[in-house]
Amino acid sequence: MTPIELATRRRVTGLTSGEFARLFVTLERKVDGESAQWDAADVESWEIVGPPVTADPHIIETLGAANEFVATLARRLYRMITPAEEGAVVTVFPDDATFWADQPDLGGIPHALWNIAALQAIEWVKNETGVVLTLDSRSPLV
Repeated sequence: MTPIELATRRRVTGLTSGEFARLFVTLERKVDGESAQWDAADVESWEIVGPPVTADPHIIETLGAANEFVATLARRLYRMITPAEEGAVVTVFPDDATFWADQPDLGGIPHALWNIAALQAIEWVKNETGVVLTLDSRSPLV
């Protein structure tokens, strides 16, 4: 994967470098038998010089998992909010800690993916029914 391809694919997921690194480590705990210990600085470096060859297939898997998670969650949220009433609110989260406290089964998944899925779900409602829903951010825990 080229550096620009990685940067573009990461941006399409809506994840920051740090969020992508955390998701990568959450999903790909080991790469070639070694513990995955990468962080935002590593991802930023990969977007300049390219990822390590050993990480390349794992990066593709992580990006695919992020996109699949958003698509699946958007469908789930859509089913939960329909039929929708004008002005109904869909909750989004300001940070990972608040998200994980509310959705403990999704610990390790960046809150940005939930927020993107929620936005997608309310857009589907608007496009299909004309009903306008809003996103409302849960107050941060700290």
